[in-house]
Amino acid sequence: MKNSTLLHRRAATIVAAALLTGGTILTTGVSALTTGASATVSEVSPSDQQAIVSETNSVRQQAGQSPLTWDDSLAKAAQDWADNPESTAGGSLHHGPMSNAAENISSSSATQATGQWAAEKSAYDADPNHDTDSPGYKKWGHYYNMISERYGKIGCGTKSGVPTGSITVCQYAP
Repeated sequence: MKNSTLLHRRAATIVAAALLTGGTILTTGVSALTTGASATVSEVSPSDQQAIVSETNSVRQQAGQSPLTWDDSLAKAAQDWADNPESTAGGSLHHGPMSNAAENISSSSATQATGQWAAEKSAYDADPNHDTDSPGYKKWGHYYNMISERYGKIGCGTKSGVPTGSITVCQYAP
């Protein structure tokens, strides 16, 4: 009995240490203690991920562009920004620091945001100057990010209960 108690104490210490560092514990056998949860890549559900990619690719196809694929590393970066209080500071939406990627943000759900961004097509079509430095970019920039030939991957994150109600962040990269 003494050896069994010592074994369980050691196992509990290992489990606690692994869980504190964010690790995942896989155990087998009769005396399995627990399985830890791994870090969440994105709060966007798999079905919403599929809907986002499907709708985005439909928009891209109409614009003559190749399809995008979901990217977990972009989704993690987008989720990290959605979780950051600076993204909704002062009750407004704010873009995160980006390099070699584009970002769309919305206070709507992930699937609603995709539809809102796609609806900017009419403003894009009405503006003959598709310069991303032009004043018109604010009216069609989300749509532009969706259809840009520069991007082949997308990842999104979302969070509710923030000063804006919710935030959805989608990042696009080559």
